[in-house]
Amino acid sequence: MKARWPAWSIRNTVLAGIVIGVVLPALGVLALDGLLSRRAQVPVVQRNRAATQLLAASVLAEPAAARGAPALDAAIAGVLAEPSVCGVEVLELTQATPAARRLDDCTAGRPLQVLEAPLRHEGRTVGRLRLSFDDRDVDQLLATRRAATVGLVALQVLFGVGVLAAVLSLRLLRPISALKRQAGRLAAHEFDPEADADPHAHVHAADGAYHDDELGELGAHLASVQGQIRALIGELEAKNAQLERLAMYDHLTGLPNRTLLRELFMHQAAGARRDGAAMALLFVDLDHFKSVNDALGHAAGDALLAEVAQRLRGALRESDHVCRMGGDEFLVLLPRVVDWEQAAATAERLAAAVVAPLRLTGSEPQRVGTSIGIALYPQDGGDFDELVRAADVAMYRSKDLGRGRHSLFHTEMDTTLRTRLDLERELADAIAHGELRMVLQPVVDARCQRVLGAEALVRWQHPRRGLLAPGVFIEVAEATGLIQPIGSWMLDAACAQLAAWRAAGREELSIAVNVSALQLHQPGFDAAVQACVQRHGVPPGALTLELTESTLLADGDGVLRAVAALRAAGVKLAIDDFGTGYSSLAAIRLVRPEVLKIDRSFVHDVPDDEDACRYAEALLGLARTLQMEVVAEGVETAAQRDWLLPRGGHRQQGYLWSRPVPPDEFDALLQRERL
Repeated sequence: MKARWPAWSIRNTVLAGIVIGVVLPALGVLALDGLLSRRAQVPVVQRNRAATQLLAASVLAEPAAARGAPALDAAIAGVLAEPSVCGVEVLELTQATPAARRLDDCTAGRPLQVLEAPLRHEGRTVGRLRLSFDDRDVDQLLATRRAATVGLVALQVLFGVGVLAAVLSLRLLRPISALKRQAGRLAAHEFDPEADADPHAHVHAADGAYHDDELGELGAHLASVQGQIRALIGELEAKNAQLERLAMYDHLTGLPNRTLLRELFMHQAAGARRDGAAMALLFVDLDHFKSVNDALGHAAGDALLAEVAQRLRGALRESDHVCRMGGDEFLVLLPRVVDWEQAAATAERLAAAVVAPLRLTGSEPQRVGTSIGIALYPQDGGDFDELVRAADVAMYRSKDLGRGRHSLFHTEMDTTLRTRLDLERELADAIAHGELRMVLQPVVDARCQRVLGAEALVRWQHPRRGLLAPGVFIEVAEATGLIQPIGSWMLDAACAQLAAWRAAGREELSIAVNVSALQLHQPGFDAAVQACVQRHGVPPGALTLELTESTLLADGDGVLRAVAALRAAGVKLAIDDFGTGYSSLAAIRLVRPEVLKIDRSFVHDVPDDEDACRYAEALLGLARTLQMEVVAEGVETAAQRDWLLPRGGHRQQGYLWSRPVPPDEFDALLQRERL
C-alpha cells in the first residue's frame, strides 16, 4: 500500500513550509557561520598571542637583567593585564642556582596554551619567559560574534516569516477559505443570490477585495458552475417531480397507479388492524373493450378509458381510492366497509356508472360493461399482492359467469386458479420433455371405403393423468401462447408422417393439420412451414392446413399475405368447422380454400331433423357450386353416411370409420383394403 501523507490543512502545510523554507536555512547559516568563523579566528588569535609574547619578552628583558624584583613584578603585572594572558613565568638562567619568578592567574582546569621565549638584553640571554594563555578566548570571540549573528538572523527570519505569512494569507489562504465556503454552499445546495446575479463577484479576501489572479479565475469558474448546477438542480427537481408523478400516477387517466395504491393500502391497513375494521378491494375489468379499441382505433380507446376513470371516481366516496392497473383494468380500494354487501353495493354502483352510453368523437354512442371481483381484507388476503390476486380470481369468475356482473372471492375459486396455473406449468414442461403425442383420424371415401388421408390431432401423455384430449389443455395453450410450440411440433410430426408414408409407397395419402390464429399471424410462420415441407420432402398438395373462420377474419391483409406465401410453399388450405363462424362466405372469398370441412353440428341430426338436413344440403351445394372439396366431420352412424353420399358428401370423417389412433394403429388400418 502507498504511504499516505498526514491529513494536514492547507494552513498548517503553509506554516510548515515557511518553517522548513526559512527557519531551517537560517539555522544552517548559523551553523556554517560558526564553523567558518572559528577557522578564521584561530590564526588571528595565534598572531595576537605571538605579538603578546614578543611584547612581553621586550618588556621583561630589562627588569630580568637588572634583577630588580619590584620592577620585574611590575612588568609581569603589566603583561598579566592582557586579557588573554593568565600566567607569566620568568626563569633566570645566569646564576648557578637559577631563580624563577612566577605570577600565575590561571585557574585549575582551564584550557591553556603555553608559549616560551628567551629574554635577551643587550645581546645576551638573561632568562627565559613562559606565558600561559587562556585558550577560551577563541570561544568567547565566537560567542560574541554568534550572538550578534543570531540576532540579525532572527530579525531576518521574523521579517521573512511575517512577509510570507501575510502574502500567503492574503493571496492564498483567505481566497482558498472563500473557495471552500463557496464549494460548501454548492455542496449543500445553498446558493448565493448575489453570486447568481453577478457570477464575477467571486473569490475575495477580507470579504470585500476582489482578485483577478488564478484563484480569482477559479472562483469565477466555480461561481459559473454554481449557477449552472443551480439551474440543473432546478431542472432535475422538476423532472423528479414529473417522474414521481409518472411513477405514482397513470398518465392517461390521471388516476393513481398500482404503486401508489399499494402505499395507500399499507397506510389504510395499519389503521384497519388497529381498529379491527375491514376493507374491500374491487378488481374492475371492462367487457369487450378490445372490440371498441379495434373498431374505433387506439385514440378512441384512450378517450374511453379516460371517461371510464372519471365515472369510477365520481361513483366513489372521498375516502375511497381508484387506480388504473393497466390496459382496461382498474382497482378500487374501500378503506372502511361494514360487510361484503356494502362492497357489493359499491360494485353495482360502479357498474351502473360505466355502462351508461359513452359518446366518443366521430362515432355512435358506445357501451361497455364491467366484470368485477371483490376481495375482503383481512380474510381474503393479508397483504396487498395477495388481496389483488384474490380480487383478480373473483373477477375472472364474473367473466366465466357471463360478464357484466360482480363476484365475491371464495377459496374454491383459488383452487380452480391454482389448478389452471399448475396445468400451465405442466404443459410447458410437457413440450420440453416430449410428452406430446400425435394421433390420426382417417378421412375416408365413403363410396369405396378407402382411406384418403388423415387429420393429425394432438394428445398429451400426462405422467400422472394419462392420455389427455385437447379439450383439457388447448384453451390454456392458446391463452399462454404455448399453442405456437405445440403447433410447430405437430407440423413437424405430420410432415415426418407423410415422409414415412412416401417411403412405404403410400404417395396418395394426405394429412391435415390445424393452425391456430397465433400461429398464422406469427412473423415467419410461412417460412417455417416451407422449411418443414422441404426438410421432409413433402410433395405439393400432400399437406393441408386447416384454418378456422375466426382466424381468417381477424386480420384481412395479414391473412392474404400468409395465404399467398403458404400456397407458394405447395400447401393446400381448408376452412375448418365451416358454418359456425359469423361470416363464412367472407372467409371463403378472402382465402378461396381448396377444402371445406362441414362442422359436426350440421351432421349430427341428419337425416332425422328436417332443418338439419336443409342446412347440411345447402352447405354441400355451396361447396359444389364453388368447386371445392368437402369433408363432412362427425359422421357416427350409417344413416348419416348414407344421407351424405348422394348429396356429394362422400369424403367423410368420424367415429363411424375410426376414432383418432396412434400412427402404428393407423398403419394397420391401411393394410385393409376397406374399412
